Amino acid sequence: MKKDKTLRDHSSLIESLKIVVDGIAGTFGPRCEVVLHDLRNLDRSIVKIVNGHVTGRSVGGSITDQGLKDLRKGTDDLILNYRSVTSQGRPLKSTTIVFRDGRGKPTAAICINLDITDILAFNTQIQNIFGVAEEGQDEKQRETFEKDVGSTLDKMAGKAIHGIGKQIQSLSKEERMDIVRDLDAQGFFLIKGAIKILASKLKLSKFTLYNYLDEIKNHDETETTKPRQNLRGRKF
Repeated sequence: MKKDKTLRDHSSLIESLKIVVDGIAGTFGPRCEVVLHDLRNLDRSIVKIVNGHVTGRSVGGSITDQGLKDLRKGTDDLILNYRSVTSQGRPLKSTTIVFRDGRGKPTAAICINLDITDILAFNTQIQNIFGVAEEGQDEKQRETFEKDVGSTLDKMAGKAIHGIGKQIQSLSKEERMDIVRDLDAQGFFLIKGAIKILASKLKLSKFTLYNYLDEIKNHDETETTKPRQNLRGRKF
């Protein structure tokens, strides 16, 4: 009975938020993409999207790489005005609003992505004319958008492997584990099928990857329970 009520409450929340999505998109126009994610199904989290042409996504698409990272580490309920970029390189100004259930677990999110390409181009012309420079133009890119979860995972895995700077066949076990640890911290393994994708890229069996994850978990738990020591080795 309690489970049925929880599902009904979640469904009611999703239906209510769909109206909010329409309201935001209708207010800001065709350059503003508004997305509703159902966080109970990360593989196909997009249940409502208006102006999907901004990032090229549609209903049934997945959560982004940054979304996975935020879920893995625990995110704020309101993330305002961060920089994103489409797969075509168009800059976006983005905001994410997270909704939680009665237990405090994230269950839904609305993401607003405003295409600011034309605004930045106009700003550049103004700066060229008046010689005014603004700080923060090199703000770090926070998020990228893919059409499906497979593309998101592939890009995340490729970036982690590239960060090691070596060919796959030359990677040591420690370097492969560093890749797994990095991706785990980004929420990569929250998605079903992530193990299969990474195993293929690293030329390893899924069994080996599961062992790596177990080793990492056991190591982290050991480090957490170790007594802290000062420079003289005394416990405190």
